[in-house]
Amino acid sequence: MQNRHGQGFTLLELLVAISIFSVLGLGSYQLLQTVSASHDRVRSHVETYGRLNMAIQVIQRDFNQFVPRAVRDEYGEPLPPLQFDDEDYVIELSRSGWTNPAGRPRSEIQRVAYSLDYDTEELTRHFWLVLDRAEDSEPVSQVLLAGVSDFRVMGLTAEDDDDDFSLDDDEFGSTWPSAVEVTIASETIGEVTRTFQLVDPYVVAESAAAPETDEGFDPEDDAGPDLDPNPDTINPGLEN
Repeated sequence: MQNRHGQGFTLLELLVAISIFSVLGLGSYQLLQTVSASHDRVRSHVETYGRLNMAIQVIQRDFNQFVPRAVRDEYGEPLPPLQFDDEDYVIELSRSGWTNPAGRPRSEIQRVAYSLDYDTEELTRHFWLVLDRAEDSEPVSQVLLAGVSDFRVMGLTAEDDDDDFSLDDDEFGSTWPSAVEVTIASETIGEVTRTFQLVDPYVVAESAAAPETDEGFDPEDDAGPDLDPNPDTINPGLEN
């Protein structure tokens, strides 16, 4: 009788071994695929939250540096320092702190606005190179955040008793809000709401009101000459 071990494996044994290795290989591949997909989802969420955080920092910096500087639009009409929900923008305001390291002949006060394109779901920040615009003054536009389904800004007033903030539905009458509530919504992150307190002492209505006439209002005051938009003027729009 011959030694069976000297004849190698039978066909049945080979088929069983191949089946076992196939099952183990398929399981390992599925496990690796699951881990890779989870890693991609985590990385995508981290990047999304990173972009959201950067956008919120830019928005916060604009509101925290709000100044009661009224401006004139391209038609010469006065605009208040802070304007909600006009025809083109969700919010438009004047802010200080526009640094000028190149020493360009312009103001360090900047007029900024935010808009949301519901078709492309892009939240865009706009700023002007001058405060009081001419007919050919066009804003410089920067896409701040993509994938945004809704963007809302609401004014808040502070209660004297407990300093809590509440919504004011009367467009603030002759006063201005003490803070703003900003809501950003997207399918990825849901709704994120932040409250930014506006700096004092802008709350005096007389100092924040737009001028009624040209008397005492110089369209070139603090504005500087119009500058051609170029790459050197794009990035400073987000500077402190």
